[in-house]
Amino acid sequence: MLSVHKRIDELPVSPFLLKITLLSSMGIFMDGYVLSIYSIAILYMRDYFHLVSGTPFYVYYIAFMGSSLFIGMFFGSIILGNLSDKYGRKKIYEYDLIITMVFLIMSGISTNILEFIIFEILAGVGIGADYPISSSIQAEFSPKNKRGKFLVFNIFSWTIGGVVLLLVAIPVILYIPAAINWRILYLTGAIIPFFVILSRRNLPESPFWLTGKGKDSEALKSSNYLGKSAGMEVDELPVVESGNSKIRDLFSKKYLYYTIFVSVAWFSYDVSSYGVWEYTPSAFAYSNSNIVMVVLATLLEELPVFIGFLICMYYVEKTGRKSLELIGFGGAAVSLIIFAAVSNFIALGILLTFFAFATMHLFHNMGPTNLTYDYPVEIFPTRIRGTAMGFATSVSRVGAIVGTIAFPIILFTLPFTFVLIFLVVFEVIGFSITFLLAPETKGKSLN
Repeated sequence: MLSVHKRIDELPVSPFLLKITLLSSMGIFMDGYVLSIYSIAILYMRDYFHLVSGTPFYVYYIAFMGSSLFIGMFFGSIILGNLSDKYGRKKIYEYDLIITMVFLIMSGISTNILEFIIFEILAGVGIGADYPISSSIQAEFSPKNKRGKFLVFNIFSWTIGGVVLLLVAIPVILYIPAAINWRILYLTGAIIPFFVILSRRNLPESPFWLTGKGKDSEALKSSNYLGKSAGMEVDELPVVESGNSKIRDLFSKKYLYYTIFVSVAWFSYDVSSYGVWEYTPSAFAYSNSNIVMVVLATLLEELPVFIGFLICMYYVEKTGRKSLELIGFGGAAVSLIIFAAVSNFIALGILLTFFAFATMHLFHNMGPTNLTYDYPVEIFPTRIRGTAMGFATSVSRVGAIVGTIAFPIILFTLPFTFVLIFLVVFEVIGFSITFLLAPETKGKSLN
């Protein structure tokens, strides 16, 4: 006999919640996997597309190829995030990664730069769509006293995706001819979405969204998918804010400061983080190491990421979100300033370049890596949650585009010190906006 429990956000962790978490994480996993493909593939694509260092527009081709995925994510996140508020999470959630699967295959068989950029943009639409929908589903099925941890794991799957790609890349580089190994890497990325799409079809619609649309009986039925897995019965609907989903509500008096906060903080983080992740292998190669050593060094960069993630997981429900985000932005800024000062006196070889980025990753993953993703779905109500997350994701992708365009231009044209100074500026912006506008959402119910 099932015991009675009042609300879905008061249920304990159950096997069904873990399934939801796994499937919600896969779109973010794909982002990390696909972005990391480019970071390795560009080392070989340069020869295939006849991109010779020092020739006109070399850096700009590299930069625009690297940023094309984010252009697609910009449109996918804001458009489909809003549609998920209007028509439901499940309808889009089941099929958005089909777009990614198809156009990753096309990226892998592209024959010129223009084709590659177009296919990457279209692949990015599917990944961008998954950000607001997956995060909303995760937040709306998670218990309020552990919601932060589940959302942190959600975004940490980006790192898992990057690690998996690097592990796949080593044998591909070693055993497949350089002329086609980059194509193989893109084709491997198309395998994962196929299985995710099949698995997501059996998930229920969000009870928060159903309640907001007045579908109370369906909302209770959806809640009890999770309740039965936890050995309990849900007999109370979530309390949600009434109203329709309108993008302009993000700029209303009630939500404007929150919109500014989540957008600027995530933008600032993405400028520094995505530029570094996408071109870390190039930065190491710039330091005159062979390709396998470059991949291994990039893989080692994940160690401080794991440490930062564990610290964030431990403290996110203890100290809350705001303090961790401040520590992350502030610590990254201070560490980069120190390395910038050191670089004025000695050349940063692969070892010091590694430690400069590793320290930044440690602080980022203690805070803003995870919490810039966490905040939008916790601050905004159900009726505009997907819209708000989609908008914040879109602005963050602009940051990613800025980072992926500016980083290689600075890296290949100026001393490395300028790369570090460029990153510091955005760490300071992220710290400032968090200090001024971030609320604390620990332990609070969604509405």
